[in-house]
Amino acid sequence: MNVNNLNRLNSIAENKSVQPIKNNVFPQNKLNNTLTNSDIFAIKKSESVPFKNHDDLNEQKYLEEMSKLSLKMSDMPDVKTLPDFKTTPLRVGIAVEQKQATFYIPNGTLFVEDQNGKKEIGSFNNTNFTIKNDNNSLVLSKEDGSVVGIYKGKLSVEGNLSPIAINGKKYRGQMEVIIDPKNTTNLSVINDVLLEDYLKGVVPSESPASWPIESLKAQAVAARTYAVGNWKRRESLGFDLMSTTADQMYTGLSAEQASSTQAVTETTNQIITFNGKAINALFFSCSGGFTDSAKEVWNTDEYPYIQGVADFDQNAPKYKWDKTFTNNDLQKGLSQLGFDIGEIKEIKPIDFTEHKRVKTIEFTGTKGKATVDSNKFRFAVGLPSTLWEASPAKASSVLNRSPKEFNFKGGGWGHGLGMSQWGAKQMSENGKTYDQILKYYYTGIELSKL
Repeated sequence: MNVNNLNRLNSIAENKSVQPIKNNVFPQNKLNNTLTNSDIFAIKKSESVPFKNHDDLNEQKYLEEMSKLSLKMSDMPDVKTLPDFKTTPLRVGIAVEQKQATFYIPNGTLFVEDQNGKKEIGSFNNTNFTIKNDNNSLVLSKEDGSVVGIYKGKLSVEGNLSPIAINGKKYRGQMEVIIDPKNTTNLSVINDVLLEDYLKGVVPSESPASWPIESLKAQAVAARTYAVGNWKRRESLGFDLMSTTADQMYTGLSAEQASSTQAVTETTNQIITFNGKAINALFFSCSGGFTDSAKEVWNTDEYPYIQGVADFDQNAPKYKWDKTFTNNDLQKGLSQLGFDIGEIKEIKPIDFTEHKRVKTIEFTGTKGKATVDSNKFRFAVGLPSTLWEASPAKASSVLNRSPKEFNFKGGGWGHGLGMSQWGAKQMSENGKTYDQILKYYYTGIELSKL
C-alpha cells in the first residue's frame, strides 16, 4: 500500500496438495483467512530467507498483509459511533517490542502511572533520555548515564509544546512508554497525536509529495479512512496503530511536505463510507492495466465496494516487468511454502481472475506435482504481482532435463484491490478531482464527514 515502498504484499490461502516438509516453512496454522488482528505480532521473522537476490521475503510482511483479511464489514465502525478526533488522539506505536529506546523532551513534564495512581517524575527542558526494560521494569536514564528512576507503570510526557523526538525522529503531540503487554521483557514507545497531524506524516510517506494535489487529496482521504476504520485495532498491544506498513507508514515531522499537508487540510475530517460505515480503504501501487475485485482475488464478499476497473497506470515503473529465476530459486520458494517436488519441469497457471491475475498454479517436478495458491507463491519468490505469464528461459543441455531458469513477464505492483496510486496520479493529471478518483476506484461509496 505504498508507492514509496513498493514491496507491499498480497494475501494467500493455504494449499496442501503434496506432503509438506517440516523445515523452513511459513507457519501453516497462520496460512488461512482466520487471522486475528494481533496474530501478526505473535510470529517472528523467518530465521532463514533463502532468496538472496530479492527483498522483503519474510513471513512478517506476508502476515502483515494477511491481517487485513481479518477486517469484516461488521468490524468497521459506524461514523456516528466514532469519537471526536479533534480532541481524541491516535496512539501510534513508534518503537514496538524493543529492549530500549531513546527520546528527547524540549520542554515538558514526565509522569509515571501504576496501580497506585499517577505521580510526577519531574519537569525537563532540552533533555535526552534512554529508557530500558530491565527485569520487567522501565529504567529511565539521562544522556550522562545517571538514573532518574526505575518504574513498573506507564511513563508519559505532558505539557510539551515542541516536537518530541523518539529514536532520533521528531513527532508532533505527546509520548508514552509502556511495558509490552505481550512480552513484559520488552517496551513500546507510543506517540499520542491528533488525527490530522498524524496524516501530515502519513500521506507523503505513502505517495510522493511531488504528485498532483488531487491525487494527494485522494490519498489523504483513503489514509484518514484507514486510520479511523482501524482505530484501536492494536489495543491488545497497548496502542491503536503501528507506524509501519503493517498499518500505514508514519515517520512524523521529517516526512511532512507543504503539498501533502495542503491535501490533508483541504480534506479535513472526510472519510470514505459504504452504508454508513468506514470502508477498508485498500490501495496499492499499480495494477498493470486493470484493478480486480476482492471477491476474485481474496474470495471474500466483505468488500462489495472493491470491484475491477480499467486503470490509468501506464506510466508506472512497474506497469510491465520481467523477472527471471533459477530452477533452484523456485524450488526454495516452494519449500518455504511446504512443498518438495524436486526440480521444476513445468509451471502452469490453471485458474485466473476476471482480469487475468493468476489464482492457482500447477507445478510439475521430478518428484511429483503441487497445486499452489498464486498469492502464496508471489510472497515466497518475490514477484511484484500475480499478473504474469511464465516460460522456460534457459533449457538444459541434457535431453529431458528440467529448465535451468524460468522467465516471468507480468504487470503491476501490489494486490490490485482498491485505489491504484499511479492511476490516481494520472487521473489527477487528466483533470479529475479527488472525489471523482475515489468514487472511480471504490464502487458505490460516499464521502462523509467525521
